[in-house]
Amino acid sequence: MAIYEIMVSDPITSYEGQPDGSGEVPIVDPYNGCELCCPYCFQYGGSWNKDIYVHLNIADIVRDKLSSWNKKDEIYVGSKCDPYMPIEEKYGLTRKILAALSDLNINTMIATKSDNNLILRDLDILTTFNAKITVLMGMANINQIGKGVVNSNIALANKLHKSGVAVWVFVTPFLPHIIDDEYIISELNPNIPVFLDKLRIGKDTIQAENMKRFISNQYPEYILHYEEIINNNDESYYNALENKYAGNNRINILFDGK
Repeated sequence: MAIYEIMVSDPITSYEGQPDGSGEVPIVDPYNGCELCCPYCFQYGGSWNKDIYVHLNIADIVRDKLSSWNKKDEIYVGSKCDPYMPIEEKYGLTRKILAALSDLNINTMIATKSDNNLILRDLDILTTFNAKITVLMGMANINQIGKGVVNSNIALANKLHKSGVAVWVFVTPFLPHIIDDEYIISELNPNIPVFLDKLRIGKDTIQAENMKRFISNQYPEYILHYEEIINNNDESYYNALENKYAGNNRINILFDGK
């Protein structure tokens, strides 16, 4: 994996669907590329996950270009990277972005599924943020998704919540037979909302190849089911999951009707 240090001219890299499914938000990314290499990642293509571009001046550009930002609009941090992947420990760009957004009083959502607890380094900013900030904590880190295995991000989400930081938990994508939804939900603080989404990858895509290879290597007993999900759009497991949590206001089903 190659690392390239670059300067950027615009803090807003793209617009993506908001994680809670409610629309679009502008994206600010400290890096382009990701070290986590999740096999299902929608960003796969070209040199992505092979090269990482470090946006050295991103915090200065945020302060300069977003000084007149409409305070009713949110910024989303973490689309073309995981903002707390290991490289962040060296560069600290996520911390610098958060400090800039706080100084500018900009409402912020930041998404991560890194299991290194690096986000706790920034508790001082997160707990004193000058605007609304929400941490979107992912539970589909491939190092922790084994059914019945303690997911360290559960404890991390609980710690952030206890510290007064608003946290939403995302099980996205929910991987049938592998992720234990009941365990995750029962171990989380009951005041933390949970979002579930299905595996969204096309039949003949890089993601499909990566995902089937991952399942074959790590969970071969489920490969036939995953082939049905990927190749034939089998949603029986997700339909059952949706029925299971129907009427539960804490559990948000993102694949409802989609």
